[in-house]
Amino acid sequence: MFASNRRYLVDFDWVLLGLAMLVAAFGILEISSAEPAPGLWRRQLVGFAIGLMVIFVTTLFDYRRIVNVAPFLYALGLVLLALVMTPLGREVNGNRSWIFIGSQGFQPSEFAKIFTILMLANYLSGVKKRPLDLRTVIIAGIIWAVPTALVFLENDTGSALSYSSFMIAMLFLSGLRWNWLVAGILAVILAIVLAVPAVKNCKSYKCERIKAVYWPELADKKYRYQNDQSEIAVGSGGIFGKGPGGSTQGTLGFVPEVHNDFIFAVASEEWGFVGSFLSLTVYLAIITRLIQIARRSRERVGLLLVAGFAALLLYHVAVNVGMVVRLLPIMGIPLPLMSFGSTSVVATCIGLGLAISVRLRRFVN
Repeated sequence: MFASNRRYLVDFDWVLLGLAMLVAAFGILEISSAEPAPGLWRRQLVGFAIGLMVIFVTTLFDYRRIVNVAPFLYALGLVLLALVMTPLGREVNGNRSWIFIGSQGFQPSEFAKIFTILMLANYLSGVKKRPLDLRTVIIAGIIWAVPTALVFLENDTGSALSYSSFMIAMLFLSGLRWNWLVAGILAVILAIVLAVPAVKNCKSYKCERIKAVYWPELADKKYRYQNDQSEIAVGSGGIFGKGPGGSTQGTLGFVPEVHNDFIFAVASEEWGFVGSFLSLTVYLAIITRLIQIARRSRERVGLLLVAGFAALLLYHVAVNVGMVVRLLPIMGIPLPLMSFGSTSVVATCIGLGLAISVRLRRFVN
């Protein structure tokens, strides 16, 4: 018993946990600094405390057993996504993606991402044929498409696109034909080129968000406001920033959703280029650590599981920071462990717990 506990303590990825705690602590600090409403940082602290417990509990289970029950978790995720369309669902910031029970709400799409990764790992790890045949790709596509469509119907385009990140990564690692991958990339590029004239002439909310970034002169002024203020916040931070609590764009309310999707804008204003670079370096270290765990997994299921989560994490970081610095349209994508929101924090912690579980059992047949 003692030897088993000792091995758990030695093999546990304390570095990955420490990096995650560092990001979360920085996020709590910045939420406290922005403080758009009293007590938000305390709620975030409680959310991360729950997330820590989730990490340790998840690591106690063999990840292969969790993958074996993936069909049930996947079905649960679909049910939760469907419930958003019922009276239990509620619209927040234009997206009907929340379920409220009393005063407590959560976003099923965040948990459904992890459940879908588990389901794809369950299916693709059992496929022996390489490269993948069309039947396998179609089945995997159906597994991916159902939750993605439900999230898209919730008007949450950013989250719907996030499902593509791990889908592509997991198919590629499973043996997707190179010509299919290249054809898919070319098809996406062609679709974007063909869509440009339509987007320029479109007046919908989503089109205005796109124009606010790429054709600001064509966008309605009210849709440019958040991009403009975020850009000002990042630029005003300079090299070393204004110091803790020195953010004016955030604390004075110029940047909407500053505690959530735009927390990086506050961090950039207070800590400047140096602080922004260091925080992104920590994220890079987390993703690199996850890739190392995936590579060292002795089973394909562990590789696919951790690689899928790493791809999802990379998508969230890249898109959120891209929104803040006006490289990408605003899509309501949270910055993992930093943005306010217990649902996102706990879902991320589930993914971290699964990754550490893979590491703990890398020497076990």
